[in-house]
Amino acid sequence: MTLPQVLDLKTLLTTNVISMLLCVLVMAIVWWNHRERFVATRNWLLSLVAQLLAFPLILLRGILPDFLSILLPAWLITGGFIALLRGVALHLDRPRSFRHDFVLQAIFLLIHAYFIYVTPSLLWRSVNYSVFLSWLSAECVWQIFRVPADRRFGAHTLAFVMACYALLFSGRIVFYFFHSPGPEFFQASAYDLFMYVGTQTLLIALTFSLILLVNRRLLHDLLVDVRHRKQAEAAMRDNVERLARAELASKTGNWAFSPDTRALTHSVGTSRILGVSSETIDETAFKKIVLPEYEASLELALGALIEHGIPYNVEFRIRAVDTGEIKEVQSSAEFDPDRRTVFGVIRDVTEQKRIEHELEYLAQVDPLTGVFSRRHFMALTERELANTARYNTPLSVLMLDIDYFKQVNDTYGHQVGDQALQQLGRILRGLLREVDIAGRYGGEEFAIVLPKTGLIQAFEVAERLRRTIEFGEIPLEHGVPLKITVSIGVTAFRDATENIDGLLARADKALYDAKHQGRNQVCTYETSFDLRY
Repeated sequence: MTLPQVLDLKTLLTTNVISMLLCVLVMAIVWWNHRERFVATRNWLLSLVAQLLAFPLILLRGILPDFLSILLPAWLITGGFIALLRGVALHLDRPRSFRHDFVLQAIFLLIHAYFIYVTPSLLWRSVNYSVFLSWLSAECVWQIFRVPADRRFGAHTLAFVMACYALLFSGRIVFYFFHSPGPEFFQASAYDLFMYVGTQTLLIALTFSLILLVNRRLLHDLLVDVRHRKQAEAAMRDNVERLARAELASKTGNWAFSPDTRALTHSVGTSRILGVSSETIDETAFKKIVLPEYEASLELALGALIEHGIPYNVEFRIRAVDTGEIKEVQSSAEFDPDRRTVFGVIRDVTEQKRIEHELEYLAQVDPLTGVFSRRHFMALTERELANTARYNTPLSVLMLDIDYFKQVNDTYGHQVGDQALQQLGRILRGLLREVDIAGRYGGEEFAIVLPKTGLIQAFEVAERLRRTIEFGEIPLEHGVPLKITVSIGVTAFRDATENIDGLLARADKALYDAKHQGRNQVCTYETSFDLRY
């Protein structure tokens, strides 16, 4: 029993329509689920729909005009193959122009129309069909293998199916070379029946190979996403580690505070500053770290930030939990009302404050003698003079100069001269009161302000200083110790119209008189004494 005796072409085409309908439904589901991620599924769905529309028209051959039953199905089937090719190119990330295929399709349709209307020939229409479909199938295989192996996403199965299509249609050409088709379309030969059974089988295989292609692409994209996420997580860990190291190196940290839960979370840098091991502490524990005198001001600043948006920038002192060290810290923060969270940074400025204090001390104190520098001496004297004028209290000024200091430097060297200045500074700091203001006015000249001290008491202080300096000794490496003397000029504050320049000028005049009278003595500017002093 031969194949034409078992199957007839109409029955076979009908089963093809049913198979195509099922494949279209399956592909429609795939397209609906992945229409935004994979645009190619739209082309594949259109390809199957075009073939589904073509086969019922073929079944109606002899009933419908040749244009609808022959030429239109030919356009739908070949157009469906081109749509399939475009979808594969898109899915493999190799979009390209298919203009040449549309040109070939137009030529195919012209040849088809010629053998329909001018010289009707089923043989040449079949050959025309087979040549063009073989070309499109082979082009799909070529397109797949042009793509690098790691970017094919399991397209080998699709390539095998399309290669089978090409062989099936090419075999039809070879068959017709030896066996011409019958005069009627539905009087199909054995190969025609075999071809339609094959195309039905390949259609099902094609549908599932496309589904496999989608799944492989999904798997590939998933693996890429996982790899990118791992890379992002690794980069984030590196960034966190770099931030932690940067915080530790710069003695800074960041923190977040929830006004609702009262929980404080913080970074490694903040943990190091606070001296705690955990990365979360409650508000009560934090308040124990802050020195008591700063608790109220910090609470007010935080409340002003949260309620009124007033910038939070505070400096306070803490006692580190692990070492008990008192630290100077500075913190600034912003409030995010949407997340109801305060985000801030904290910085350990203990070393900075220490350096600032040292710089301030160096700016205020003469490093050689230990008394105030001229600039700071003048600032303190201006303030003290204002208090004296306001409260009508006595005040005296002394100007002091080392006798023959240039000879000391020339004879013994500047190092011994520095020792003499240092000893003078020690004597001044030792004999004067804390309220007294002593400053190095320039070179070997010193100025002293004695608050609440009248002229007589100031003269006594100057004389005591002179005697102490006179009997002091500066040890030398060789020979007897060096002795120095000083001349001192004294003057007293008179009334509110006085200024510091006038007082210093009078004291300097008295100093000049002391040197002029033989040095190593104390002279006052005033020629008579008011018993009030």
